[in-house]
Amino acid sequence: MKAVLLTEHGGTDKLHYTTDFPIPTCGPGDILVRIKATSVNRADLVVRNGYPMLTIPMPHILGGDVVGEISEIGSVVKGFSIGDRVLTLPIVSCGECYLCTTKPDQNHLCLNWKYFGMHINGSYAEYCAVPAKNVVLLPESISYEDATAFGVAGLTAYHALYTVAKLEMGETFFIWGGSGGLGTIAVQLAKAAGAIVIATVGKDDKKETIKQLGADYVFNHYTEDIPTEVKKLFPYGIDCIMDYAGTATFPKSFEMLRKGGRMLLCGILTGRETTLSIHQTYLRHLSIHGLYLGTKRELEELLTLAAAKSIKPLIGRVMDLSQAAEAHELMVSGNYLGKIVLTVA
Repeated sequence: MKAVLLTEHGGTDKLHYTTDFPIPTCGPGDILVRIKATSVNRADLVVRNGYPMLTIPMPHILGGDVVGEISEIGSVVKGFSIGDRVLTLPIVSCGECYLCTTKPDQNHLCLNWKYFGMHINGSYAEYCAVPAKNVVLLPESISYEDATAFGVAGLTAYHALYTVAKLEMGETFFIWGGSGGLGTIAVQLAKAAGAIVIATVGKDDKKETIKQLGADYVFNHYTEDIPTEVKKLFPYGIDCIMDYAGTATFPKSFEMLRKGGRMLLCGILTGRETTLSIHQTYLRHLSIHGLYLGTKRELEELLTLAAAKSIKPLIGRVMDLSQAAEAHELMVSGNYLGKIVLTVA
């Protein structure tokens, strides 16, 4: 099968396209998905570069967004048919640990979780074997390319805003980096909840597009003093802030929160550790939530919104699977909007 193989950690030169990698075996409880499209996520860059304490066998296949059609069904699997259009929950739970058995509706909290493209081979390939419990039917009204925005980026945004933060009508919502895959979905979800949306971008020519998606205010985080500008608009601070940038933005996010505000942490692009004022946290009644991805139920709810056209993924670039290295370089450059999609012909 076609696949992009990571042969060792490092730069994009470590990604090698091949046409003769073995097709994965479909186990009794699995579904073999013929991948039609996938996308590039920040996690792919992290794994490619190498993550502390994460050891994976090489060659490895990146990619968390498994989108395509069913080509084979395991012997004990029911409820699916060959040719069904599907999307896969990116995180595999063990079903046996304490949290899986006591909180089965929160499978993403599994103590032994595995993520496609990180712990197990992922979607930069022609086929991927997936546990049937992870498979969700994809509505006909959603294209394969659009569907790549929902598995990782969209699910994280939905879980963060609707389940964890419970964003409400009239609240203020702020996100660093509103022009990427997660950001463009989060902006739309926040606006759909009735929030006042503030987003940042890294280039001025992206501002208008993000406003068209629903952002009320958009700032350039490289050229503008974000806390100062936000304070001018909202002197008492922001209700909810989504921050996946990490150490570079955390102090500013902390400063901008109103008393009783919520911070959503879901990424470490600029570093893993920072300093927290316990004093200010309790005096200001702040809530700080760490999170990633979400549940199968939430993914199904997100797809329902997408099928109803309540949200629409922004696809910035569609490339062939063989161009995965170029796609990684494009993501690093920042010269794109929305999702970078890889199609598998």
